[in-house]
Amino acid sequence: MPPPATAVAVLVPDEEPPLEAAGDGCVKKLWSALCVLTLLVPAVALADGPRDRVRFGEDVHVGAGEVVNDAVSFGGDVVVEGEVLGDAVSFGGGVDLREGGAVRGDTVTFGGDVRGAQRAEGDAVSFGGDASHVDAGPLGGFWDWLGESVRSFVAHVLLFLLGPLLLGPFRERLRAMQATMITDGLKTAGTGLLGYVIAGVAIVVLAITIVGIPAAVVLGLALPVATYVGLAAAATVIGAALPFEGLRGQEVLQLALGVGVLYVASIVPTVGSLATIAFACLGLGALIRTRFRTEPPADLPASGGPYRTQAADA
Repeated sequence: MPPPATAVAVLVPDEEPPLEAAGDGCVKKLWSALCVLTLLVPAVALADGPRDRVRFGEDVHVGAGEVVNDAVSFGGDVVVEGEVLGDAVSFGGGVDLREGGAVRGDTVTFGGDVRGAQRAEGDAVSFGGDASHVDAGPLGGFWDWLGESVRSFVAHVLLFLLGPLLLGPFRERLRAMQATMITDGLKTAGTGLLGYVIAGVAIVVLAITIVGIPAAVVLGLALPVATYVGLAAAATVIGAALPFEGLRGQEVLQLALGVGVLYVASIVPTVGSLATIAFACLGLGALIRTRFRTEPPADLPASGGPYRTQAADA
């Protein structure tokens, strides 16, 4: 008997006239994945049943011998060693199709890579990652890690180059963001996390309507820019917090060392990824709370913390 249908089993509609007319396969997969997100959010209580596996903020693991319908992770990886009858989708992570694993439907990632793509019977599509990874023997994992390290290095060089812009014409706005992160870090990080969630939902809601697609595109482009600005500001705080007295007043050096810390974190599995996410939330939260103005929010605590930024020393 075929597996029972669920509310999240339809990833790729049989008929999508606007997308078929455009003839763009990648756009169709993006539309399909957004449909998954739209359907899963209100149905999460039902989606985590014996046939579907959905997780928020953690990995989804389909073990050897297990059979599930769809495997979806929001903020984690999807690891498949068993069988996925439908689709494997990760928002903010990757999909790892290991030896003995199989995905009968499509494999889609947002911000991560697809590994073992040859085991995906449907299409393997990655937005912001690489969907061409195949097993390459015992050294395949090392070469994948090395490639990711190089890509991360380039991204962090760009992050460092953004820093002088903040230290120049936007210096006072940077000071406000630093003070917000230093004096009220927990609330600021929570604000950033909430901002990511709201932005993700807003992009999905806007994207499922024709009139909202332009706004979804604008928001989708603005979010990475805001993330970079927040991470650059966070890097200045990280560098200033390092226990080296000679860093006081050396803003560019503080920025460089802070970006270096973020880069090292980015290439460390699991723990480093969580640290990077935490700093991204902290930076975005500071951007939201200050509204990128020259004054920090009025509800900050009085204590400044032991950091060597001018915001803390003031």
